[in-house]
Amino acid sequence: MRDFYASPFGMIYSAYMERPRLSRLIGRAAWGGDSKRYYASMGAIAEVPAGGTVVDCPCGAGPALRAVRPGGAVRYVAADLSPSMIRRARKRAERRGLTGIELVEADATDLPLPDNSADLFVSFWGLHCFDDPPAALAEAARVLKPDGRLVGASFVAGSDGLRQRLLIRPDLGDFGQVATQPELEAWLGEAGFEPARIDRSGPMLFFDAHLHASGGTR
Repeated sequence: MRDFYASPFGMIYSAYMERPRLSRLIGRAAWGGDSKRYYASMGAIAEVPAGGTVVDCPCGAGPALRAVRPGGAVRYVAADLSPSMIRRARKRAERRGLTGIELVEADATDLPLPDNSADLFVSFWGLHCFDDPPAALAEAARVLKPDGRLVGASFVAGSDGLRQRLLIRPDLGDFGQVATQPELEAWLGEAGFEPARIDRSGPMLFFDAHLHASGGTR
């Protein structure tokens, strides 16, 4: 499969996602939503205690690495299906002096991690690209410890604006099975997650959820 993010679009996307002010400007102009909550939610990474494990999938070019402290005692596994994004994330980690980042080329539905091994799973701007988002959420539940935390952001379909309805459709551009907000909330529940907070800005949905103590679907 062609690496969509190896294109010039991928380079532009990576560049502006690493710059919050520019990203928020483009988000408002192109999509009619504010991505401020996205950058704020990265703070969950810094809350993981020493010895904990964070999984970042899809990691993209590594914008969430801004929340990782150099020399920290947290295991950080960054996974993405795109080889070009993995290369960019590696360069970003090197620029930040983050030597312990584990970069893995992997599908979000088949991660090379054992069951119940992660404290935090971050999933930023990936669910709306996947062919099988419920399977990706089930995989996140599999690798999280009971009561583990899932923090993420996704575009959702069904917005009121005409522009958003035209641009955000399944199988259009890099969109896969993009969901409506009720569908995404249902997928979270089916995977075993209990949302603690859900915010929306235009077509952008931000979620913070905990896995039920008994674990997710298996």
